[in-house]
This record gives sequence, C-alpha cells and structure tokens, in this order.
Amino acid sequence: MTDPRTRPRGYTRREALGLLGTAAGAGAALGSGLRPLHAQQRFTSAEPPDFPAGAIVRTLQGDVDPAELAEGATLFHEHVGRADIDLAVEELAACAYDGLGCIVDAATGRRTAEQVANLAAIAARSEVRIVMAGGYFEDIGFAIYPVRVAEMSEDELVEELVADAGAQRWGAFGEIASSLEMRPVERRVHRAIARAHLRTGLPIFTHTPHESCPSCAMEQLDVMESVGVDLRRVVIGHMATIRPEHYPLATHSAVARRGAFVGLDTLGHEMGRSDIPAAAKVRMVQDLLEAGLEDHILLSSDMGNVRQFKRYYGHGWSSVLMQFVPKLRYAGVPEEKIRKILVDNPRRFLAFVPPA
Repeated sequence: MTDPRTRPRGYTRREALGLLGTAAGAGAALGSGLRPLHAQQRFTSAEPPDFPAGAIVRTLQGDVDPAELAEGATLFHEHVGRADIDLAVEELAACAYDGLGCIVDAATGRRTAEQVANLAAIAARSEVRIVMAGGYFEDIGFAIYPVRVAEMSEDELVEELVADAGAQRWGAFGEIASSLEMRPVERRVHRAIARAHLRTGLPIFTHTPHESCPSCAMEQLDVMESVGVDLRRVVIGHMATIRPEHYPLATHSAVARRGAFVGLDTLGHEMGRSDIPAAAKVRMVQDLLEAGLEDHILLSSDMGNVRQFKRYYGHGWSSVLMQFVPKLRYAGVPEEKIRKILVDNPRRFLAFVPPA
C-alpha cells in the first residue's frame, strides 16, 4: 500500500487545470499504442459503427476519433478517481492486461479542484483512456443533493454544468440519479442535465435505485425527452438491479425501443443493495439478444471499492471482463456479440460532435 506520507498533496485550481493539459498531451504522445503487447485477452471491434462527421470521444488524454477505440473493451460507468494515484495507475495497468481500453469515471457530485487534479494525474500515467463524467446525484436513502444544488434554479444549474464540462474536459454527464419516486428537485436537475446536453452534445448515463425500480427508468426518459433529448444519447443505468419477479425484459425492451441504451452496470461483483444472482444477469443479456436488441446493451461494474481491487485479490475494474464475460461465454453468448457489446456499443454512446 502507498505510504500515506508520499500521497499527493492537494492542488490549486490553477494546478488542476495544468494537469488536465498535461494529461491531454500525454494522450497525444501515446498515440494509438494503448494496448499492452501481451494482454491475456483482446476485445476488438465486431461491427464498426458509422459515426457522424466530426465525432470524437473526449478523454483526459485528448479528444480521439471513435475509430481509435476499436481495440479494447470500454466500460461506461466506473469510479476511478481517488487520492491514491499510484494505486489507481497500478490497477488500470493490470486491467489493461485483461483487455480494458477505455473507462468512464462517474461523478456523484461536483468535484473539487483536488479531485480533478488527481484524476488528471491518473490519466497522465495510464495507457487506459479515461473519460471524465460529471453531474449531480440524489437517491433518497443513499445520497441527497447539497443544499446549494437544491436551491439553485434550473438556469443556474445549466450554466454551472456547461461551465464545468468545458473547464474539466467532461466526456459525458453521469451518473445522474433519481429516487424510487422522483422528487421535484430531481426533475429540475434532470431537465438541467438535458438542457446542458443540448448545448454541449455530451452523452448522458443515469442511476436508478438498486432496489429494483422499473418505473424510474421511464420517468428519467420522460423528463429528458420532454426537453428535446435524442434518447439514443442516453443510457439508463442499473438495469441489472431489476429483480426477476419484476420481469426485467419488459423494462429493458421499453428502454431500448425508445432508443436508449440499457445499462447493465452492476456486474462482476457483489452489490450490497442488490442481491441478484449473476445467473439472472446473464439471462438479461440473453433475453435482450433474443429480442434483437443487441445494439442497446452496455456493460459495466460500477466499481469503486478498493477492497475489491486486484491488490486485494479481487478483479477491480476488469470484473466485467474477468468475472462476468466468462459466464456469458459459458451460457453460449457468441464471441462476436460480446465484442460488439464491449467495444462497438460504448463507443457509439460516447461519440459526439462538439458544437461549433
């Protein structure tokens, strides 16, 4: 474990922005050589998507052409940022050996300058592309908005989101949460996120309560669609937490048929608030494939617990690749479908055309 005396000190906002520039420069220097030469498994494009002219994926190592993410799995919802930079870099290097190429760091609140700097420092030393996401988070019983966020007007929220997205180089909005029953303040925040999306083009991924909430998915889609969001730019998250007795395929199909992605992002490790067997989650993937909805499936683990890192005998951020994907293979899911879900679908989601 890193000696606490050698951990990075706090950073000023000026230093944080400087490190972001350093990370972007490091990405340019790395070029396309982001895959370890002898990774134990490789995930490559199965069906290269058509991307809009001018589309990019915004990473902390620089804006990249989505075509550059044709090798390596992309996980759309993880928790990478932390003060122990050495540990994060070590974990990402090991995950690259498992086939990881790109990872999205989800936010559960507005980052401090020190948190931004730490994530930039991790990115500068990592061969895995890191996408920084941002936004505001509330799920009653788990976390609530800070008072300042609850008291801000919708217009003020939009302006702050757009400003932070630009200054901190966000590549997505997320994870945007709501409670079992969406509260008025949560509707206001979801509308603000939707409006900020329309101004920036950044894709959106959400959090629905882990306690199994089919209606939450529909509420989130309704709010964002009412503001004019193209739902193809949205992932409804934690769809793997819908219990079997709530008929997950009904919700998953409804989400997909409205154009959004079905985020199965609690995979590969035990979740304290959602005790759903891995076999049931494998069945969710199979059901979506059998329904012809393979273009709408995204996988991730929502991993942030250090005790589940490789250093402590877990799978860390490659738990989807090392713990869940083998179950898909054992269940008979074709390798081509696995590669499409892990390589092609997430880069379609993350690719956006920046406003002029």
